[in-house]
This record gives sequence, C-alpha cells and structure tokens, in this order.
Amino acid sequence: MNVSRRSFVKSALASGVFPLLPGCFSHKGYVANSKVRLACCGLGGMGGNDIEQFTSTGLCDIVALCDVDLGAEHTVKSLKRHPSAARFRDFREMFDRMSGAFDAVVAGVPDHAHFPIAMRAMKEGKAIYSEKPMGHTFREIQIMIDAAEKYGVVTQMGNQGHSCDSYYQMRDYVRTGVIDPNKVRKIETHMNYPRRWHKWNGNVARMPVTTCPRPDTMSEKDWLAWLGTVPENLPFSKDLHYGEWRSWYKFGNGCLGDWGAHIMDGIHEFFELGLPTEIVISDVRGWNKYVFPMADTLTFRFAATAKRKALDVVWREGIGNTPELPKGFVVKGADGIPKSGGQDFGKEETLPAGKEIWMEDGTAWQGGSHNSPLLKCGASDAEIPEWEYRGGGCNWPNQHYENFLRAVRGEIKTTSPFAVAGPLSQLFTLGCIAQRLNRSIRFDPVQKQVVADAEANALLAPPTRPGWEEYYCL
Repeated sequence: MNVSRRSFVKSALASGVFPLLPGCFSHKGYVANSKVRLACCGLGGMGGNDIEQFTSTGLCDIVALCDVDLGAEHTVKSLKRHPSAARFRDFREMFDRMSGAFDAVVAGVPDHAHFPIAMRAMKEGKAIYSEKPMGHTFREIQIMIDAAEKYGVVTQMGNQGHSCDSYYQMRDYVRTGVIDPNKVRKIETHMNYPRRWHKWNGNVARMPVTTCPRPDTMSEKDWLAWLGTVPENLPFSKDLHYGEWRSWYKFGNGCLGDWGAHIMDGIHEFFELGLPTEIVISDVRGWNKYVFPMADTLTFRFAATAKRKALDVVWREGIGNTPELPKGFVVKGADGIPKSGGQDFGKEETLPAGKEIWMEDGTAWQGGSHNSPLLKCGASDAEIPEWEYRGGGCNWPNQHYENFLRAVRGEIKTTSPFAVAGPLSQLFTLGCIAQRLNRSIRFDPVQKQVVADAEANALLAPPTRPGWEEYYCL
C-alpha cells in the first residue's frame, strides 16, 4: 500500500483540489462549500456514536436532535454537546417543522424504525444515513431500494468497514484474481459472542417477558412513536427498550442483522451473490417463537451465474457454535472493534467474529469484521499481495461518515448506498425468517417470493400499524 498516496488523496479532498466527480451529485438543497446540516434521529447507543463520529469529521453541523426519551441518561451526552440543536420527540414533527433547515438525516434508531425515517427523508429529497440493517423486513428494504432510485438522493448504510481496508482489499483481490470466486470451495462466517437474549436461555413465553412503568421522561405518546410501524400496542418494558429490542423478531434482526453487515459485506458485493435460492437452518439450540435462538447455523445457497459457480455461505452464531478452522489460522484481537454490545456472561471469547474463505487448492483466507483486513492462513506478511486504496486515508471509523458527507457535498459516491446494501440486508431478513420459523426455506430470487411456504412468504411483508401506510408508498 502506498501510504504517501493515501495522505495525498485525503489532503486533496480536504482542500477541495479534486473537482466534482462524474456521476456524483450533491443533495438538492445543499449549499456548495458549506457544512452539511444534519438531523439526527436516535441519541443513545449507536445513534449517539454516529453523532460523535459525524461531528468529528468537521464537515457537518448538527441542527436537529430527535429521540422519544429526551430526558434519559443515554441521550444526555448528545443533548449537552449540541445545545443549539432543535429538539424533537417524534421524527414526523421534526420534518413538519424544520425540513427546510437540514440537508441530511441520520437514522441511528432500532431496526424496526429505520424504514419510516428513511422513507420520509427520501421523499423530501434529503440524503439519508441509515444504521444497519437497512430495514426490518424484506418488503421494507425493497421499497427503500426503489425509493433511492426514484428520488435520486445520497444514501448510505452504516456498515463502517465498507469504506476502509477490508472493502478495498476484497474489491481488488476479486478484480485481480487473487481470490477467484470460481475457485472458492466454501465460505464460513461466524459471530459467537454472548447476545442480549441469551440471558433467557430460550425460555420466553410472552412478549415482553416483564413490564414496568414508563420513565417519567417518556409519555404514552412517545412510547407509541417508539413502537412505530409495529401493530401491537405493547406495554413499555425494559425488555424492549434500551437496546433490548434486538432480541425480538418483531423489532430486531438479531445477531445476523447486527454483525452480518460487518462480516459478509465485501463477499456479498464483490462475489455478486445477490439473493439466495435456499436457506438451510441447523444446529439450533434454545428456539422459541419470540426471541432469536441461543445458537444456530444458516447455510445460504446461491445459484451459479455467468460470472461464478454456485456457492454456499455458512453463518454460525451462538456460544461454542464455531467452524472448523484452516491450518495456519491466527487468532488476533479486534483492535478497538466492539464485541457483543450485550451482557458479559463470563464465557471466554477466543474466536473473533469473522470469516474464512476456503479455496479449492487447499489454501484459505481469514478475515475479521468491520475494517479488519484479510490474511492468508499460514503465509507471512510479505506474501500478502498489496491492494490499491481509494478511500482517502482510513481514519477508522469515521472514514465511512466522511464518505457520506462528501457524497452529500457532491465530491464522491457513497460506498454502501441502498442499491448495494439493500440486497445484503434482504439476505439477513431471509435468514431471520428461517430462525423465526425454525425451518429451512426455498426462495425465488427473480420473483422475490418464498417457495411453497405461505407462512414464511407472509413474513416478507408482515402487517403494519394503521396510520403508517403512507411510508409504504413511493
């Protein structure tokens, strides 16, 4: 890698030396050479982290903050850091009252809430940065893909490694034949850290498990806004709010939706996998009809195309559900990459989240998550081919945030637009359906329908709450 080239590109972008690139466009209302005006939905957890990362780029001003619980401990940091930003409890009110005052929107909210915020933004010509996965259901993601094309706005999904080393390395290795998809024997992907729902050990008989009074800082109206498109009027519960939503089929996309985008993204894009023809589920432990299993293995089967042969990608999650490791595999730390985002159950975590690409000639490549580069198992660093880097310098992790803001300014294109991130996110929703029903499913990637399974097919587009139908229309 050419370090001096990296520094030059980053400096050139920062100074405005590079002209507007062909095929790039800025947000329709963005004022040239000014900071991007951001409206941020979700102030705690990942939403709070997104605000910090966007702010650190120096390329934006935070002009609006939105969260259903503005008085909660997890929102205070963002509120204090941006005291002049307008404050809202409902994104719909934020758009109604000050849509003309911001250029782009950040959806750092639970999985089930990405879709309506993104749709409102795109319909009003705003650039949108949505956390991963793009949406909660297959149908929602398809509508988001179509909306991005129709309205022509800048879009980005929050799989941050897609703007750093792991992305560009995979791109160049596939393009130059270092890793030829036609010579891959199998691909293993895995995330085996403890998850939030493991505390119940699969023994969940109702949703939520427990109820409790709403905090004084949140009204009933605020809670209904949090439930959003989910049709049930569920009572407030700490089993749902404060990050616990990821445990439940009706709100989150589980481990696969959380970590799959950081592990499978480069493989999915550059192997041109698209949508699978079958998802086979096995090794299931602790299944129940409300929250994700304690452990399971999903095999995604992709049909052959004109560019590659048929290929299986295996996903393993759950403590101890680890794959066979190739000879020469090296266990390396995550170097600042977050682990589970859930509780620590005292289990020794020895295998980092990641992937192994097994080649037909007996060699294998290993990779981690996020921005972790690929390593050839058993090879020295000198034997790892270099790759051309075009990201402008990887200041992990805010390069992905810079990528989005510079795209809004019209300087570059986003690396993970909805057209790219959408099919990847749809893949996760199909895996979640197999987990939810605890059975394998066949899928028609052309018709985009589950084959011969009406119950599974219905989960592609589950019912929505009355009053939210407008977001499902282009």
